Amino acid sequence: MNSAPDRSPSPPAPASWPDNSLTIANLGHAAVLMNFFGTRVITDPSLFPRVGMSIDSILTIGPKRVVDPPLAPAQLQQLDVILITHAHMDHLDIPSLKALPKSAVVVACDKCSSLIAPLGFKDVRELKWGESTVVKGLTIRAMGARHWGKRWPPFGEDYGFNSYVLEKDSRRMLLACDSADTDLFATLASTPPDVAVFSIGAYDPWIYNHANPEQVWAMFQSTRAHYLVPIHWGTFKLSKEPMEEPLQRLIKAAGDQQDRIVLRQIGGTWTMPATIESRQAAGR
Repeated sequence: MNSAPDRSPSPPAPASWPDNSLTIANLGHAAVLMNFFGTRVITDPSLFPRVGMSIDSILTIGPKRVVDPPLAPAQLQQLDVILITHAHMDHLDIPSLKALPKSAVVVACDKCSSLIAPLGFKDVRELKWGESTVVKGLTIRAMGARHWGKRWPPFGEDYGFNSYVLEKDSRRMLLACDSADTDLFATLASTPPDVAVFSIGAYDPWIYNHANPEQVWAMFQSTRAHYLVPIHWGTFKLSKEPMEEPLQRLIKAAGDQQDRIVLRQIGGTWTMPATIESRQAAGR
């Protein structure tokens, strides 16, 4: 199988996504758009050419995208939930949040409401590990990771950092925060998620904060999830490894189970098969 990603998928068409399934699009970096059985969610949106220090949302100083955003903010005005995993500038991007509908509920990590509420959002919910909330029938529970939360390293406020378990209609998803190798996610194995979303890049030289692809594959397997959606690769040059290497190494690590790695395209869309129940019943 060719491990190279397809850079020219059809653009996501969220208006056509059905409400009776889980459909996911990879918008680049850590931005995932989904219709989770009728609840519309975006994670860590980064929708403009750069991320970094923003000056009045007019000028941003920081890394430039190497892949254009698949959707513009104007195409993302029907949202129920905005999920923020942590306060790093490539995950909590102020210009992107300003451009999204203020009617959306923002679920974020500890102390992040001080950054988000001033943007005009009326409902900002901070979660600490183990806490949960419900939005439009979607249960969102925060759990840990092996990462860190300072927005201005090495100084400044130490914000929280969250992974999230999402559940609705007896379907579960793990949205893992950026994380170094850890056994925290293995706690999900008793009630495995159907899908797990993991960051796979920025490990060279940041291996103490970001797992490498082989470690990600092992963490994914420890959850007993069926499908793996890889993010945090191929969008911004944030580390030394080649842009395509994380996905290539992940596919190699998966070996004859590589069909469990889905949504390999930046800008691609994937719908979870309805037959996943029979696969789970068979022991994955």
